[in-house]
Formats: sequence, structure tokens, C-alpha cells
Amino acid sequence: PTRRSSDLPPQRVPQRRVVDPCSIATGVPVDLLDMGLVSDLRLDGGTAYVELIVTSPLCTQIGLIAERVREVLAEVDGVASVEVSVDARAPWWPGMMAASARDRLRAVRPLPSPRDSSD
Repeated sequence: PTRRSSDLPPQRVPQRRVVDPCSIATGVPVDLLDMGLVSDLRLDGGTAYVELIVTSPLCTQIGLIAERVREVLAEVDGVASVEVSVDARAPWWPGMMAASARDRLRAVRPLPSPRDSSD
């Protein structure tokens, strides 16, 4: 089940303000949580630790994404510092996205129809 922002720990809510730049190009901005790009997010002694994954190891936007994560988490009460790491080797696939995000993207960019196996 999808969790509403009001149900999330305080340090997760700001992540809704960070969108995947490539999703913006589709006209359907999708935040990092719905994209499935946040693999770990925890608060320990005033430091927020975030681990991100990328949709491709060749992602050119990860520096900008990480900086935006630092910015939004620095605004959270109780967060004194933010450590962002990126696991570019971790696999990502569309099934990691929230179903609602996949549906919104498919509405503007439908998946190709499966080929008829009788051809």
C-alpha cells in the first residue's frame, strides 16, 4: 500500500519535494520516493543518512539530485547534517516505482503492446 506523506517519518516527507529530473522531461514529475530511488533514509544523532540508487549507472543528474536532497533535509527539525551516498551499481527497474507513478507515466508514454507470438 502507498503511504501518504502524513504517515511518513518527518525526514521522509521532504523527499516528496525532490523529483527525478528525467521524469520532468516526460511532463510527469515523479518524486524520488515514488521512483524507488531512495534505498535508505535514517536519522542518527542529528545526521540524516540517505542512500540513493539511480535508474542507470550513466545518470548525469545524480549530483544535482543529491544536492537537492541535502537542501530539503537540512530544513527538517532535528537534522544538523546530511550525508548522501549513491549506489550506482544497485539494480533499478520500473517495478520499483510506486504503482501510481507508473500509471501516470504510462498515461503519457504508453508501453508498447506485447508482440503476438503467432507471428
